[in-house]
Amino acid sequence: MYNEIFSRNIGIFSKEEQDKLRQSTIAIAGVGGVGGLLAERLVRMGIGNIKIADPGVFKKSDFNRQFGSSLVSEGNNKATVIYQQLKDINPEARIEFTDSGIWSEKDARLFASNSNLVIDEMDFGLFRQSIWLQRAARQKNIHYLFAYAIGFGAMVVVFGPSGLTLEEYDNLLPDADLNKVDELNIPLEKILPVFPSYGPSQSSEEYKQIIDREKPGPTTSVGVGLTSILAANEAINIILKKREIITAPRYIYLDLMDRRFLVGDTQ
Repeated sequence: MYNEIFSRNIGIFSKEEQDKLRQSTIAIAGVGGVGGLLAERLVRMGIGNIKIADPGVFKKSDFNRQFGSSLVSEGNNKATVIYQQLKDINPEARIEFTDSGIWSEKDARLFASNSNLVIDEMDFGLFRQSIWLQRAARQKNIHYLFAYAIGFGAMVVVFGPSGLTLEEYDNLLPDADLNKVDELNIPLEKILPVFPSYGPSQSSEEYKQIIDREKPGPTTSVGVGLTSILAANEAINIILKKREIITAPRYIYLDLMDRRFLVGDTQ
């Protein structure tokens, strides 16, 4: 069945590359806006093993952008719903799912285990959890990436196993005991190095409130869809190494409304 489902990939991928995707495992923490669509993109690319985790449930405010959200799934756990959606696309795929989040370094190490890539799609403001995930990826000698939607745009940052750490990227001390840090103040320019030109004017303070989870951020299905595609593209490139892997402090930014595409540098 696998060969039939993914026969149209051949010609873009060689048979050997498709087999490598089939044998690969990608772990995605958070399957809400970007994460759910990303998992769907990856399973349609032929990734044979996917791990997903999300403690949240679908709400009506998710309907404007999140894969799997509808009146049918409202109130249900996101990871559970996305698991069934992925199995309906490729019944042969091995999908591990949990309705628990990443709440400790132990959780992060367990989630990253036996994976070829870790992708962080958790909510803004979960900086401790993100650092734990990137540490776990480094320990496993694999890449870690985060991606998020900004309006009609998308941003992806990839961290190599031996390159810049997420602590360094966020201007934090390396290997700090995060349980003893009262507050993580991440510079805004590290999270949002590019601001879209359109939409209602928002001050840096308003953006900071979004990052600190004090208010929800405005987002659209276009930006979320674009981000999932950009992240899926980078994930496939990390596994197959078809092009240079752009790693932190560099980032990839794309905005359809502003018609901008750039590879920037946060340093």
